[in-house]
Amino acid sequence: MADILSQDKIDDLLSATEGTNKGKGEQAQQRIITSYDFKHPARVNKDQLRTLENLHDNFARLLSSTFSGAMKAVVDVDTAFVDQTTYAEFIMSLSNPNCAYQFTLGPTSGQAIIDIALPVVYSFVDRIFGGKGSSQGLEARQLTPIEIGEINTIVKKVIEDLEATWSPILPVNIHDIELETNPEFMQITAASEIVILLAFEVNSTNASG
Repeated sequence: MADILSQDKIDDLLSATEGTNKGKGEQAQQRIITSYDFKHPARVNKDQLRTLENLHDNFARLLSSTFSGAMKAVVDVDTAFVDQTTYAEFIMSLSNPNCAYQFTLGPTSGQAIIDIALPVVYSFVDRIFGGKGSSQGLEARQLTPIEIGEINTIVKKVIEDLEATWSPILPVNIHDIELETNPEFMQITAASEIVILLAFEVNSTNASG
């Protein structure tokens, strides 16, 4: 499962987190020489990435509770990594078809995407309709309207979890949520724009992703 934030939203959210740690930025600056990749320029420094990772560790715990409730079984969710990449590279990393929700984050109108790995989606579907929650041996396919309705219910709670994660730092109102199953149609920012990628590892008895 992956979550990305566009650059505008990154700037707003990181400004808010830095505002909660006043005084740390008043330390004397030191000259530090580091290598620079002009092909993939860093827009967020390591300390900011670490802040995002620590913040979204709580999101992972909330997701674990939400997913466990949907599966009626224990589902572990852990933050796999936080990184920055170009939007084009993120899109190319997604499967087609996929199960992704793009949305707007108020009050700044930044945009983000949550992509749920298909094995996890199929596991939810199998469990909801009376199975054991297994996705083994299933080939990638489009979801049916009934299945989408069930996944939408779970994602609604995921969105609430994300809002709750950010609420102590910056009140976030998520709206204009849209499901997209073809990554080529998701165009929330320019292909060359740097975005933050937050990856989460989801594990249950019969599925992972």
